[in-house]
Amino acid sequence: MQDEMKQLLERLSLFVRRWRCYFRIREELGTYSDRELSDMGMTKADIGQVAREAAALTELTDRNAWQLDFRETRLSRPFPYPYL
Repeated sequence: MQDEMKQLLERLSLFVRRWRCYFRIREELGTYSDRELSDMGMTKADIGQVAREAAALTELTDRNAWQLDFRETRLSRPFPYPYL
């Protein structure tokens, strides 16, 4: 029973992370002009597909390992910028 509950919570967590990733990518790409999107080789019609593909790459990971990796990555940057 506990294993089933843990698995359910992990799947729910994965769903939420993918959902957040999808909307974050879609929102950011939606702010770009047609020219900026063209420079990246895409159009406004491609935004949904790109966001879905990015969200699908989100994997089930151990939260503690992710947090440790995030801290190390952040500390190694010369300046704080969230997209590098």
